Amino acid sequence: KETQLFKLVSFITGWKNSLKGVGYFLGSALLQVNYELALSVMMGLVALAMPWAILGLDAQLGTAKKSNAKWHDVFKLDNHNLNVLSLARLFLFASR
Repeated sequence: KETQLFKLVSFITGWKNSLKGVGYFLGSALLQVNYELALSVMMGLVALAMPWAILGLDAQLGTAKKSNAKWHDVFKLDNHNLNVLSLARLFLFASR
């Protein structure tokens, strides 16, 4: 089950990064044509994504739970794969 979770997380992360790359490329290509055109196309793409974000995301997303997380819930030391992934992400984002 954990392997499926890792595959799903890596797939979603890769998909997100690919879409970011397409957005940067499209935005820079459109800037070469016209600033207003680039701005309107990018705003249009964001407007296309808004219904999915509004209707597709859970309403409880981002709300606090009734009880705070304990330290042993946050730092699970029994899963080696999760710790390696977390350490890799720490170095990835710290290098920026």
